[in-house]
Amino acid sequence: MLRTLFFIVICVVSAYAQDTLELKEVVVKSSLLLTDQNSLPVTINIWSNNGHFRSIEQELNNVPGVWLTNNSNAAQDYRISIRGFGSRASFGIRGIRIHLDGIPQTTPDGQSQIDHLPHHLIQQSEVIRSPAGSRHGNAAGGVLSFFTENTNQNQANIRLQHGSFGLYSTDATIHHRLSDNSKIMGSLNYHTFDGYRRHARFENKSAFVKFTHHKNEVSHNLSILHFDSPYAFDPGGLTLEEVSRNRSQGRERNIAYDAGESVRQSQIAWQYKTSYHGGALETTLHFSPRVFSGKLPFESGGIVKLERDFYGGMALYRTSAKNRLGQGIVGLDFQSQRDHRNRYANLTGLKGEQTMNQIERFSSASGFAIWSVPVGKSVFELGLRYDSNLVALDDRFATSEQIYERQFSRWSPHAGLLYRSSPTSTWFVSLGSGFEVPALSELSANPHGSGFNPDINPMEFIGIDFGFKKQSPLYRWEGVVFYTTAINELIRYELEDFPDQNFYRNLGESTRYGIEIDASFIAFKDHMLQGGISLASYQFSENETQKNLPGVPTTSANLRWTYSKDDWELSIDGRFAGNYFADNANTVRIDHYGLANFEIQKQFHLKSADITLGCSVFNLANTRYFDNIRINAFGGRFYEPAAGRQLLLSLKTVFE
Repeated sequence: MLRTLFFIVICVVSAYAQDTLELKEVVVKSSLLLTDQNSLPVTINIWSNNGHFRSIEQELNNVPGVWLTNNSNAAQDYRISIRGFGSRASFGIRGIRIHLDGIPQTTPDGQSQIDHLPHHLIQQSEVIRSPAGSRHGNAAGGVLSFFTENTNQNQANIRLQHGSFGLYSTDATIHHRLSDNSKIMGSLNYHTFDGYRRHARFENKSAFVKFTHHKNEVSHNLSILHFDSPYAFDPGGLTLEEVSRNRSQGRERNIAYDAGESVRQSQIAWQYKTSYHGGALETTLHFSPRVFSGKLPFESGGIVKLERDFYGGMALYRTSAKNRLGQGIVGLDFQSQRDHRNRYANLTGLKGEQTMNQIERFSSASGFAIWSVPVGKSVFELGLRYDSNLVALDDRFATSEQIYERQFSRWSPHAGLLYRSSPTSTWFVSLGSGFEVPALSELSANPHGSGFNPDINPMEFIGIDFGFKKQSPLYRWEGVVFYTTAINELIRYELEDFPDQNFYRNLGESTRYGIEIDASFIAFKDHMLQGGISLASYQFSENETQKNLPGVPTTSANLRWTYSKDDWELSIDGRFAGNYFADNANTVRIDHYGLANFEIQKQFHLKSADITLGCSVFNLANTRYFDNIRINAFGGRFYEPAAGRQLLLSLKTVFE
């Protein structure tokens, strides 16, 4: 019935829409995907910016199965989970591989941040939600790939933003063609925010340069990224009683101990592509140093100094798509990470005596192969990956120097089948397995003393997706049913004897299953509707008791209406998040809520420039909800309240 009604609506509006808007197919850019979006047996969502002012948060929260929080606490970074994987992270992102222009942003031990990325330059993103172990390794949740602006025109643009709670942002970008074969792009950005809550202020600045040379089927890409955040304060979690008294307050203990962080991170990367024996040879090399200083709201070991070097390379060969036997990819991947971690006593914001001095290393060597074979209306895909990971810790603080080592190795296969039932309709099934190694920070958080925690082990998972895709010039929709089971999943906790410190332990078994629907279609002239829904169950067993996985809702939905005509664009989007829990015992429930946002922008065409003015109102209904929940926090300090209604004004000028 619903499908029939859907097609009736499409037929009615098609008469009004054929000469106006049209949904266009977006090209898949990920290096380990073989063909276009609709010919892949994977669950993938693609978003293109197309000059809009929308943030990464807005776009990712519109992808079914994706949950993004912590937009306003820069000291903890964005928290992203896919189908519940990643919700356990104490800070940053876990269980998801992240790439920028094909360059890994995730360390070998599985930790990611996106605070350092040039958000203002991101033009397209890809979200792979299906099991991706044999493609990228050490990622149970999936893969996020971001791609920066790419134009062949000489142009310069300047953007200014000013918003509520002291938000100021400015960036300047230049695209310049050096020759018929070469071009360069450079950008600078400055961002500062006072924050809705006390002790939440942050500041950062970044620079990004990308050089491209392409001639005679040979291309070179060189990119350099630098990010500097001199301060980002952490307002901390509150109890429910504290929230009821004052939502905007910071936790007094966090203020007393000056909790927060400073970060400097750079990256240089080189990519080389050339034709070879009818196919393509691709090579990537990258190096990224990161310097981190953090203050935590406790005395013993409460000041952290971390120096990290992360480097690696990948070489792969991609066969020709014209091969009668199909198309394939074979490759090798090597990455290494060295962390020098020091801890000192936090004497209410001042550095005290040293409590830790250790060198942590994580090395990963991998080989992988993916092959896709077309047979009539079907496409078969097989993949296999082998990962060998070596973890080592050199404790230089102990009376006698001690070295600890652990090794984790595993094969990760996957298989997929796609059937094209019509030129615009495809059915697919994807089955994959993989594992996720504990991060260095998780292994070194040892409640028993120095060295690695011997009680935690890698998580192993296996998952299956079954879905349907359909696309025409007027509409696109995708429906997916998924089931994933995992053992030894890590969850963080706190101890009464060590308040505010995070420790980790393995759960028994967890299961995730549900349905995800994503759709967009042209509704009458100049109008577009986009929406999605996720209905799922995320559960784990502990002591033979089934509980809901904390930190992520099992029900979520989104809907966006966009009106585009001439040089005007107006959009209203809404998001619903269902109930979820803040603790393993499921005794603390976070109530459901809904959010609405409004955006309008107008473009002016001058003789030498295009000017775009934008106005956004976030949380239009002034809904009270929580920007982040600190899972299993001791003393009931689960809650980080979100701001109410917020205003953002934008001005962008493009000179050509």
